[in-house]
Amino acid sequence: MLKQFEELSRTVRNLSSVTDLLKSMGEKTENVFDIEDNFRSSDPMNVCVERVRAIPEAHAMMEARYLGPEIDLEALSQLPRGSLGQTYATVMKTLGYDPNFYRRRDIETDEDWVTMRLRKTHDLVHLITGFGPTGGELGVLSIQAVQIGYPMCVLLQVASLGLALKRQPEKLPYLTQQTARGMAMALQMKPLIAQRWEDGWDKPLKQWREELNITDPVIDEPYSLKNRLPELDLDW
Repeated sequence: MLKQFEELSRTVRNLSSVTDLLKSMGEKTENVFDIEDNFRSSDPMNVCVERVRAIPEAHAMMEARYLGPEIDLEALSQLPRGSLGQTYATVMKTLGYDPNFYRRRDIETDEDWVTMRLRKTHDLVHLITGFGPTGGELGVLSIQAVQIGYPMCVLLQVASLGLALKRQPEKLPYLTQQTARGMAMALQMKPLIAQRWEDGWDKPLKQWREELNITDPVIDEPYSLKNRLPELDLDW
């Protein structure tokens, strides 16, 4: 009975956070962190952690509690043109994003590590796949939903499509295309949570994609990062 009450309370909290997030068109990132925190110690999160443990490279990082150093955009800007680090720094500075903005959590469990690693590397997933921010968010959510079943990503993916179906059905083709694209990429490429990006900041972005088996990154689509930042002269 107690567990049923806990799950009901969790559902109510998540519904409230999802509603606020969708009303803000994705602007309220604190709602995202609230949703992640609401899934703490839940059955879906436990299943997700088991899936991560089944990936040898990710399991090793989890055991070591590896998060890597704080991201220094100024230092990354000095790396060669076209490298992961230089491209990431240029994009983040142009967007005015702080790479270390995410909500912190003490890493006491494997679950905490999964959440913190995903929070830290979220914008890197946008870059490595090509999905733009805001307009391409569903594509990124689809990747983590498929590769490891991360609860927050699954919930927001379903909620976004459901809300569009009810209130803006004309947007469904745009949203479902992103979702399908992200899912297809997730099935083809190597697990992104298993990557130590920090060890390859100086590696060309295109080489990273080749090694991850990303053969068709999002480049010219309306929801691409390149389309969001047309003024940047980068090796997309």
